[in-house]
Amino acid sequence: MRSDCKTMNCAECFVKSPIFKLFSQEDLAIIESVRCEVIYNPDEIIYKQGTKATQIVTITSGLAKTYIEGPSGKNFILDIIKPVTMISGPGIYVDSKHHFSLKAVETTRCCFFDVEVIKDIIKRNPHVSEAIISMISRRVISYFDKFIFLTQKQVIGRVADNLLYLHEHIYTTNPMKLTLSFQDMAEMTGMTKDTLVRVLRDLSNEQTIIIEDNILTILDFKKLRLLSQMG
Repeated sequence: MRSDCKTMNCAECFVKSPIFKLFSQEDLAIIESVRCEVIYNPDEIIYKQGTKATQIVTITSGLAKTYIEGPSGKNFILDIIKPVTMISGPGIYVDSKHHFSLKAVETTRCCFFDVEVIKDIIKRNPHVSEAIISMISRRVISYFDKFIFLTQKQVIGRVADNLLYLHEHIYTTNPMKLTLSFQDMAEMTGMTKDTLVRVLRDLSNEQTIIIEDNILTILDFKKLRLLSQMG
């Protein structure tokens, strides 16, 4: 982790969250005065579930994951976070705690903003307030969709869904150079790593995908989408 990496200010930044484009120049100057910029190495925790939520985070480069830590030590990945995304949980208005953990997957640059400063701007700017409510609502809807997918699909359908999601929303290339581990992919789909590896091996034997080192190539999109639909 490096915290000596502050680059351009918020007003001039070209990788800031779209929400910040709704801020006045005066408000941008205020948040710039309290901003902290940090670079995290892969697998470093950005913040941990249960800690005090005193900052709102924006991912400006790299890749991170949000996940719930279960009581038995098993994790469930809620989302993969790409730039440029603001991360804000429900705890900032409830109990001032983080209700999920955030960890870097790749080398990841983050900007931290004092939560009370942001909340003050939200009170004064209805456009910012509406944008943040919309952001949180879309994220909650995506979690609902994921719960349905976890409870109503068999393992082959879940893996097919996950591969299509990684291709269409995260890496957007084919082949994909995976920075997520097989353990991460298992935690995204609610299964063990051994089960995930077995399904990936079956898909590879059927020539639906091919995996070489950390490069995954989808060979048969039609079949993968059919598996996803059939569940």
